[in-house]
Amino acid sequence: MQWKLRDIVVAAILSVVCGVVYMGWDFFTEVITKGWSPAAAGIVNGVWWIAAGLVAYIVRRPGAAFFAGVVSAFFEFAFGSPYGTGAIISGLVQGIGAEAGFALGAWKRYGAGMMMLSGALGGVGNTLQWYFQYGGNQYGTGTILGYLVLTLISGAVLAGLLPKWIADALNRAGALRNFEIGRQAGSR
Repeated sequence: MQWKLRDIVVAAILSVVCGVVYMGWDFFTEVITKGWSPAAAGIVNGVWWIAAGLVAYIVRRPGAAFFAGVVSAFFEFAFGSPYGTGAIISGLVQGIGAEAGFALGAWKRYGAGMMMLSGALGGVGNTLQWYFQYGGNQYGTGTILGYLVLTLISGAVLAGLLPKWIADALNRAGALRNFEIGRQAGSR
């Protein structure tokens, strides 16, 4: 389960690309969620930890989700995120959450259920940061629970199933045959 140089390079490249996506998402969500309740805004959150699921699903190594979460958030910050260093904190807490999901599967299970669990657990990190850093603690219990539930669903779908779908498509196209995802698919 040791990392190879190509794992690190692809993980870094995908994380940088996701950091660019996150920058766009930072500004896009400011516009589309204007006027939404804080709880409803949780439904768009999963995009911010796509890198964690995508990289982990492709390289299938311990630490991949955390690595991708932190690196992508660092580049989001470096590209000028309106969240400043909060973007890096997001990468840390969301990456830890996503990594915890893969750890529960001993870094050996990467089916849809495990991807959804990992994505949802990234949402736990997101919700904690929202609560403590972005004023979530100022809302009532219903709003907080609504935010948590919608963020978990968003994480399961956008940071769990979407990265699986993207990586599976790349794998079917033959682009990932030299990575663990390609080797495991070829052994079936």
